[in-house]
Amino acid sequence: VVVCAFGGLLIGLWCKKYGPYPYEMSEILQEVKAGKKIAYNNLHIVAIAALLPLIFGGSLGPEAGLTGVIAGLCFWFSDRFKAVIKEVELIPEIGIAATVGAIFGSPLFGFMNEIEDENEKPVLPKNTRTFLYLLAILCGTGVLVLLNSLIGKEMGWGKFPEISELTLQTWLFAIPLTVVGLAAGLFDNLMEKGIQKLVKPFDQQIMAKTIVGGVLLGVFGIVLPYTMFAGEHQMKEIMEIWQTMGSLVLLLTGFFKLLVGVICKECGWRGGKIFPTIFSGVCIGYALAPFLPVDPVFSVAIVTASLTGYVLKKPLAVVLLLMICFPVNGLIPVTFGAVAGGAFPKLFSHQEKAGI
Repeated sequence: VVVCAFGGLLIGLWCKKYGPYPYEMSEILQEVKAGKKIAYNNLHIVAIAALLPLIFGGSLGPEAGLTGVIAGLCFWFSDRFKAVIKEVELIPEIGIAATVGAIFGSPLFGFMNEIEDENEKPVLPKNTRTFLYLLAILCGTGVLVLLNSLIGKEMGWGKFPEISELTLQTWLFAIPLTVVGLAAGLFDNLMEKGIQKLVKPFDQQIMAKTIVGGVLLGVFGIVLPYTMFAGEHQMKEIMEIWQTMGSLVLLLTGFFKLLVGVICKECGWRGGKIFPTIFSGVCIGYALAPFLPVDPVFSVAIVTASLTGYVLKKPLAVVLLLMICFPVNGLIPVTFGAVAGGAFPKLFSHQEKAGI
């Protein structure tokens, strides 16, 4: 608790001096696609702001800070090569796509995350742009693989085993498992709205918010240690020890990790939410597995995909992202969950607009 509170103090001081950095990946992408320029004279500030929450155990991913730094560098590059490179405004988008593909170890996720719009059907860009996206993503991922091989580091979040059987009985549980994933997504959404309202009166009390966020993070971390950090490395551990943890602990870890992520974000601990969301889905899926006559990996695949699809609202990108850790015969369950998860919030928003 003391360490996390101290982290909150440092984050608050940095935020008070320089502003609310880093911006979320979705915010950066929106600005880039809207033709706005990302500043590159403060990259050291953004980098430190992104590192502090990660160092002190925030339930946040690294993609926000990395995306901000890479976008800034790409704008710096484009400003200096406008005279010789045609279509230079594409450079930041291409750079972000390559970075996202490398961060998550899924080149096609980096590509699809760029072109799959939240409110529209996915459309492919022009051939030249498609080629540049894929070339940059593959080069970025290739360099990362080379560096990891040189330093002996293993990439990835771990790999789930093959699903033992996909019978008709197994598929009967796909819908209730999807409902659980959607419920977790709805929980995340409701907690975000509720905590936003709760902390809004304290918007000007930056230091107080970040310290309180650190204290709450530390308290939850004592009771449920896996609610801390992004979850990328912890996912490998969960794959090995989930049967010894108990369903209640797994279920609480999954839901409270979502809550802690929201608390971090709203209290000024800024970062990404993709890794924590996936980890939450894995915990919830494993928590349900002992009570269902299905392969545990099937349960995890459906719940994780539907929850992540609900949060990201980009089903194709979610499928490409999750298939780097799920087996080949998990493609259909992952696709089923991701499509359902991505469609549900859109259907709900359409009903609200229609006054239903």
